[in-house]
Formats: sequence, structure tokens, C-alpha cells
Amino acid sequence: MPNEAKIRAALLDANKDYNHRFNHVIGFLEATGWKLRIKGSHRIFTRSGCPFLLNLQPEKTGKAKAYQIRQVRQLLLLYDLHS
Repeated sequence: MPNEAKIRAALLDANKDYNHRFNHVIGFLEATGWKLRIKGSHRIFTRSGCPFLLNLQPEKTGKAKAYQIRQVRQLLLLYDLHS
């Protein structure tokens, strides 16, 4: 698994929205302080200081969905949560 810095850089790069492995994104969010709750195939993340939640589901190929990567990036930038 790539380290946090590489995943963070890839998440912040809009040109790579279709190339993220779902497990790497989940691992990155957990490592950076997001709390995970699982409900069926949904991975729901919350974080103190952020009034929004992230609801992620994997594609059948094991990759993350591009629109969900855009949501992750938006929250990371909006709340400066990429550290």
C-alpha cells in the first residue's frame, strides 16, 4: 500500500479521479482521523470539525468511484483536512 503522502497527493490531483484503489482510500481516511462505520457495502466516514460525512462504496473492479473521490478532495480542501 502506498504511503499517506502519495495517496494524499493523488487524491488532490483531479486528473487521477478514476485510478484510486478503494482499499487505499479507506486506509488513508482511517489513518488521517476519519471514523469508519459500515452499513452493508457503504463505508460511512465522519470526522470532528467537519459537519459532512463521506459515504463511499466500491466499484465491482475494486476501484473507488470518481465522483466520490471528488467529494473526498472537496472536503479535504474545504476544511483543510489533508494533514
